[in-house]
Amino acid sequence: GRLSAGIAHEIGNPIGIVTGYLELLKQRDIAEDERVEYLDRAEKETERISAIIRQLLEISRPSQAGPQRVSVHAIIGEMARVLDVQPFMSHVRLATDLGARSDAVTADPSQLRQVFLNLIINAADAISSKGPGAVGDLIIATDDSTDAGAAAGSNGSWLRVRFSDNGSGIPEENLSNIFDPFFTTKEPGKGTGLGLSVSFMIIESFGGRLQVESVAGQGTCMTVSLPAA
Repeated sequence: GRLSAGIAHEIGNPIGIVTGYLELLKQRDIAEDERVEYLDRAEKETERISAIIRQLLEISRPSQAGPQRVSVHAIIGEMARVLDVQPFMSHVRLATDLGARSDAVTADPSQLRQVFLNLIINAADAISSKGPGAVGDLIIATDDSTDAGAAAGSNGSWLRVRFSDNGSGIPEENLSNIFDPFFTTKEPGKGTGLGLSVSFMIIESFGGRLQVESVAGQGTCMTVSLPAA
């Protein structure tokens, strides 16, 4: 119900804006620069709708790979190499501490990459939100655990992957809402508010759990817990 209400709101608003611009474009006496501006704004709103729909499809559309035995360390290593040269990571010092003895889990590798990438992008955004020229650290660490806080694998253990940054952090009053569909603390146009919600559902579909710890002004730690294969 909350997801449906969120969809109606998040897609209804830009549709209303586009309709308004189309009405303005029907006028014959508007200047050419105004016409171009209305078209640009309408295009941005339709792109926003498209982004929301793409993320909604990820909730229910499994990839062709399907669940399989995958190495989490291999995925993290691959992503670290790729992200090292990405412009949006230029202000982030990325480090890994892959201490888990066994990193094998049963999951869809493409969906797992999607979750990890979303958590990394959020960390990069949190670091940049500290102000112009801000530089920060993101540490991706793994360890083994037999804690009962999440579903355990067949051998009674599970793998934890922590994404710890020293960005702006999340205010305490927002912590209980960050996994809600369309909830976002980012500036308008910076995010749809679906990334963490989709990530939460993906991890739970693997029998795991996605949890958050954060202190405003100090940083955030997102923990992905997955049953060990």
